[in-house]
Amino acid sequence: GLVTLGEELEFVKAFMYMMEIRFARKLLFSIDIDQRGKDLKIPVLSLLPLLDNVVVHNTIDSEHKMVVKIWLNENEELVVSSPIFPKLIPPATNGIGLKNLESRFSLLMNKHIRIENDGKLFSIYLPLK
Repeated sequence: GLVTLGEELEFVKAFMYMMEIRFARKLLFSIDIDQRGKDLKIPVLSLLPLLDNVVVHNTIDSEHKMVVKIWLNENEELVVSSPIFPKLIPPATNGIGLKNLESRFSLLMNKHIRIENDGKLFSIYLPLK
């Protein structure tokens, strides 16, 4: 089902805190969403796989400090953006996480996510209701 963006953010806060501690503050999260934006709806558990992908696909260390930015753009899309620091050995994944997320947005909201990758920055745009 759908939850408010505020509820979704509250759910992932513990995960974000745990990741910041795990990576000794070399992985940080910057969230810029006003109260009105927190009332918009999003499919439940949309953020967790995106945040997990940052850790799975990137090198995070003293030379590659990661700041994941989460904000609402002018189109009321939730943007999750992070620099790209590819791992030396690509992770063994099946690539189904983003496909599943796309399917959930299509079924629950009749909308599509957008992905932008310019080789330096990876951004995902999630439409909200």
